[in-house]
Amino acid sequence: MKILKNINQHYNAWLHWDVTKRCNLDCEYCFGKITDTRIKIHSIKINELLSTLERTGKTFRISFTGGEPTLVPNFIEACKAITEKHYISFNTNLILKNIKQFAEEIAAKKVLHIHASFHYDELNDKNLLNRFIENYTLLKNSGFNIYVEAVAYPKLKNNLDLILKFAKTNSINLTFAPFYGSYNGQTYPENYSQEELELFGISKNEISCFYQKGELCNAGYNVAVVFSNGNVFPCHQIKTKIGNIYEGIKFGNELIKCPSKKCGCPLNKYDEYLFWQTINS
Repeated sequence: MKILKNINQHYNAWLHWDVTKRCNLDCEYCFGKITDTRIKIHSIKINELLSTLERTGKTFRISFTGGEPTLVPNFIEACKAITEKHYISFNTNLILKNIKQFAEEIAAKKVLHIHASFHYDELNDKNLLNRFIENYTLLKNSGFNIYVEAVAYPKLKNNLDLILKFAKTNSINLTFAPFYGSYNGQTYPENYSQEELELFGISKNEISCFYQKGELCNAGYNVAVVFSNGNVFPCHQIKTKIGNIYEGIKFGNELIKCPSKKCGCPLNKYDEYLFWQTINS
């Protein structure tokens, strides 16, 4: 994920919500999806959610991830309700038909950013490249802060020129995020070659952010992750439950030092605005 400085920064807490593990694509490099259609996708309990947020006294950024968050049946209704007082961001593969409804009904100024995940091979196989472009163009022209990012899966080197040509032809400023996982017996992102880093345009700084042990982090203080069942934890590495999105959240009173040697979602880096706001206050 690209590390962004958000616009309209008027929030003081962040929930990173893994709202569903279901996905409508089956990318071989993804570790966060379930394609089994027998797994039910639950609607968001909007009233309970809003009550929980209200009781904290904070203004939130809710970032939706998955899986594919736009598969949630009442996703747009929930976004509309949340953005009455709070802010949202989300990642999406941009191929569901409800993107048009989202663009029409949600205020762009309350959407901090949309992370459009670009999966060239999978979209090409399903003849969905044009839909991706159409939805990207629609959101961009509607004033949303949207960026396009692909996973720098080492295998993509084989057709990288084709992918970059497609992006350029369709006026997409495509960037690549480090792959987190294993490929051909090598673990990533630490085993990218210098050639691969240059090919994908990845800096050493983007790699180093995954190594946070001993560094200060606001996980559990004003940032938390939410699992698809609603349970809330300081981060994916710390499994001490601090609440449920529909029942209440109890944030801690102080910052922590990261206990993990390797962190897949460094919250202090993925929302640097909130982290430094916390440090400075």
